[in-house]
Amino acid sequence: MQFRNFSAFCILLLAILAGSAQARDISMLTVEWAPHYGSELPEQGLTTAIVKAAFRAGGHNSSVDFIPWARALKEVEMGNSDVVMGAYHNAEREQAYIFSDPIYFLHLGLIARPGLGVSEYKTLRDLTPYSIGVSRGFANSEEFDAAGYLDKHVATFPNLNIRKLFRGRIDMAVMNFDLFRYEAKKEGFCISDVEFMEPPLETHGLFLMASRQIPDGEKIIRDFNLGLDKIRKNGEFDRIVSRLRR
Repeated sequence: MQFRNFSAFCILLLAILAGSAQARDISMLTVEWAPHYGSELPEQGLTTAIVKAAFRAGGHNSSVDFIPWARALKEVEMGNSDVVMGAYHNAEREQAYIFSDPIYFLHLGLIARPGLGVSEYKTLRDLTPYSIGVSRGFANSEEFDAAGYLDKHVATFPNLNIRKLFRGRIDMAVMNFDLFRYEAKKEGFCISDVEFMEPPLETHGLFLMASRQIPDGEKIIRDFNLGLDKIRKNGEFDRIVSRLRR
């Protein structure tokens, strides 16, 4: 009996050591892009905190460097770093990179001013009674940008629309929801008083992209996906979002 227990212990120890041998430090590259990720943000941003937690749950440590976007893409494509953090998915990129499951979803849509009393719409024509702030040179959804029947007020930069919204000079503004929260809080406004309208105009997933030039790229992504699933199920994902998106 003692021998069997000792044998079982040895087998368990070997399994642990084998697993540890496969764990490694994952090098990630991305660009400064507040509020999603950045070197000066708390925990380097919401997306970074989620990714690092998922890698830990999947058995790896990870670190991120912030460099220009084009350089980040090229360095990972060449295999000089393991992963690009926070990319949109498209078919062309699949030739050079292995995509993870989506980390986080970005919503671009309409934010209604405090006291307007509206939180949803069915079609864009439902919005014709309202003045809507848009930012010069910014693309929104194709349908929205083509909707000439809407009362659009163009501002030279997004923060001007935030100020106009809280001061009642426009009824709604079009922005990335997370960017709106970040910039409005920086300007001292109470975001609990606004309505983030449903449905969003557009939703985009953010992904990891691992290099196809490294030998364990597929394993890195597989381990990350398993870790991401774990932190979604055990509540850590929601705790991170609650902590960093307040």
